[in-house]
Amino acid sequence: MSTHGTRHTLACARLAVSAFLVGAATLCAALSANGHEVWIETATSAKRGEAHEIQICWGHSGQKETGPAMAAQQDKLTVCVLGPGGREPLTLAKGSDSFTANFTPESPGGYVVGADLQVGIIDREFHGMPPKTRIVMYGKAVAHAGGQGEATVPLGFDLEIVPASPIRELKPGDLVTVKVLHKGRPIGGRNVQVSAKTSGPLPPPADSRVQTSEWSIQAMADPVSGEVTVPLIVGGQHLFHVKYFDETPGTYDGDRNDSSDFSHLRKGDTYERTMYVSTLTVQVN
Repeated sequence: MSTHGTRHTLACARLAVSAFLVGAATLCAALSANGHEVWIETATSAKRGEAHEIQICWGHSGQKETGPAMAAQQDKLTVCVLGPGGREPLTLAKGSDSFTANFTPESPGGYVVGADLQVGIIDREFHGMPPKTRIVMYGKAVAHAGGQGEATVPLGFDLEIVPASPIRELKPGDLVTVKVLHKGRPIGGRNVQVSAKTSGPLPPPADSRVQTSEWSIQAMADPVSGEVTVPLIVGGQHLFHVKYFDETPGTYDGDRNDSSDFSHLRKGDTYERTMYVSTLTVQVN
């Protein structure tokens, strides 16, 4: 073979390897995106008349995404708070590893904060999710500004985890009950698995044999009541998580006009099913 032919063959080989690596990187990114969720972190105690900050986080298994991957979610996110005075939208600002928003409690009582992330509709299979699947993510947290009562009023998300037992002063050893609602109605059964997880307040043990200090538990929501009751083993932030596939086809009739390499969401776009991911963050003292 001539020198020119050898160089041409090597160049083609390099292009093939480069194309493979780019494809592999794209696939890995797609697999990672499938396991993501949105969640809210905030102090559970708020003060009347003072600004109360919340952090809206996006990532996988509680690990916050940063940089361009996080920034790309901002236009798809909406955040609101529901308190004694009603519901109001909140304005987002971008931080280093999360988005932030503030609200000022004017009345005593419970305040439910919610985030709605409209990921979009995918056109090709990703990690077992078939094409024409719409992806929607929700996150919730609760803060109290004095007074009595619990913040258990649903926000009206299509898939929502609602506290069904007191969560104001949780401590290790308590039992906590949550309810899963799909479009306002309890949902359960083998396809509705609720997990609760936390890394707790302590650093990982120094022993190299210990791979993680994260504690987690998973249970099926009751088919009739939609409820799950779990024990709280340690203190710290706990994240309740549920994923649900609604196999009902539909047509998007909202006002979004999103398009990316991963998904799209425009008025008139059709989908064959919806994958919902919803979280609820609570603090254990």
